[in-house]
Amino acid sequence: MSNVRSTLTEYVSLQLFKGTTFINGLFYFIGRIPFIGKIIPVRMVYADYPLKKVFTYIKFAISTAIKVIIGIIPFFVSSFLANVVFKESQLSSFDIWLVVFAFYLPIFGSLFSVPDKKDVLFITNFRINKSSHLKRMTLLELCFDLIIVTIVLIVMSLFNSLPIILTTLLGSSAYVFFSMIWLRIDLPLTLQKHPWIKKVAILVVMLALVIGFCFTMLSSFMRFLFSNPLVIIGLIIFNCLASWLVAKNYLSYPRFSLVADKKVSSSMYAFEADDKELKNKTTNFTEGVGLTKKMSIDEQANFDDLSGNAYLNALFFSRFKKGLGKGLLIKVISISVLGLALVVASQFFPLMSGVGELEKFMYRLVPSLFFVLYLTSVGKSVVQSLFMNCDISMLSFPFYRTKEAIISGFLARFKKILFYNSIVNGVLLVWLILFNLLVVGLNSIHLIGLALLVIISLTLLFSFHELFVYYLLQPFTSDFQVINPIYKVVNGVFYLFAYMNLQLKTTGLYYALGLSIVSLLYVGIGFFVILKVAPKTFKLKK
Repeated sequence: MSNVRSTLTEYVSLQLFKGTTFINGLFYFIGRIPFIGKIIPVRMVYADYPLKKVFTYIKFAISTAIKVIIGIIPFFVSSFLANVVFKESQLSSFDIWLVVFAFYLPIFGSLFSVPDKKDVLFITNFRINKSSHLKRMTLLELCFDLIIVTIVLIVMSLFNSLPIILTTLLGSSAYVFFSMIWLRIDLPLTLQKHPWIKKVAILVVMLALVIGFCFTMLSSFMRFLFSNPLVIIGLIIFNCLASWLVAKNYLSYPRFSLVADKKVSSSMYAFEADDKELKNKTTNFTEGVGLTKKMSIDEQANFDDLSGNAYLNALFFSRFKKGLGKGLLIKVISISVLGLALVVASQFFPLMSGVGELEKFMYRLVPSLFFVLYLTSVGKSVVQSLFMNCDISMLSFPFYRTKEAIISGFLARFKKILFYNSIVNGVLLVWLILFNLLVVGLNSIHLIGLALLVIISLTLLFSFHELFVYYLLQPFTSDFQVINPIYKVVNGVFYLFAYMNLQLKTTGLYYALGLSIVSLLYVGIGFFVILKVAPKTFKLKK
């Protein structure tokens, strides 16, 4: 009981720390807005801790509500897959949820988790034991996820006319069991050499097995399962006992402290926890997100013909190449495995009966493409790394703030982000074209043209958007402790629009063309705005 109380106390302290940091940042930027900043008593708010505590509780309530909404997404995705993609296979949304969201997603969440910035700062500032904190917060987050999963399962069982109690218990116990299994597998992998390669290999292999299982055995297996309630009860008991044993083994792992040290040190924000690194980061490109690398003399010789801003950008992307390449490989492999599975399935199952059905499928796929391409874009990670490894130091030099330097830097960075996004989106387009040709042949040329237009316009949009907002708002302060809340709001609105696209039930040709035209207009007008405004807004904030 005392462990539960101490865990909840530590969690509350963490949320208060996060909330107070956010409120401080919010009022920091409000205080610098012309006219409004003079009205708001910023200094009084800084000193009024009880008031900030109230704001923190409000923020926590809002973030919890958002987390619940995000947790319900699997229900809509599973329903979409069951009713559209796998319509002929007689799979229910619960069947798909059980395999994709209870089995496969915990692999990704467990094997690729690192503490975020505020967790690292909380551990460092309050001298919290790393291993103890990670254990407690991981299990507590799993409990919160379980509550959301239970809500989703209740709704899902009602929609599929399944027994509510058995469905909910089976799904929730399976979710906990798989989560604990992958958390335990992650511990020794983290301490091995090249852990990312092994983790990606596991992810890809399991994805291939899961997709194969979905296409071959899942529907008959689930029919057998729900015709035998005793089998379900046995599975629930097994999941509960196995989860308890794995959790016990997870908590008593002898090298957990080493795992915690490695996870914290590999966090992209770990450098902020060290004052020495914080002082050095303004002069050292190799610190920051941990994705850059030192270059050899031969590599540096490739940039001898460059100078000024062009040299700095070329140097940065050369050092950032390894980190971007790793992420690029993961995305390409994941898309290729999924595409291969869909193409193979189309040869054995009549997924589409003709051009008409394929056309409806492609129109319904466009909103999902918006969300998928938003998630796979490298724009946000590049922008954050640009600031931490380059702009934070270089913006203090007058030559770097000239109009010519800012515009040329923007264009160079846009081209690089566009290059990496184009590779990922190009692979996706190739698989879509191959799927179209194999299902209905050359009769789908107009659909291929539509897919080409949509993906090109969205690739331009997502390659441009993060850089556009970064240059207009320059959201970070010189010590990277505060992030402009307006930047967060813009990102939140953009994400909300991407998510709302998933909820669209009926779309057609005009929607696809409209989305493409709006995206291209956004990029075109945005370039004009950058030329006029960026030289005034792109500066270092103190």
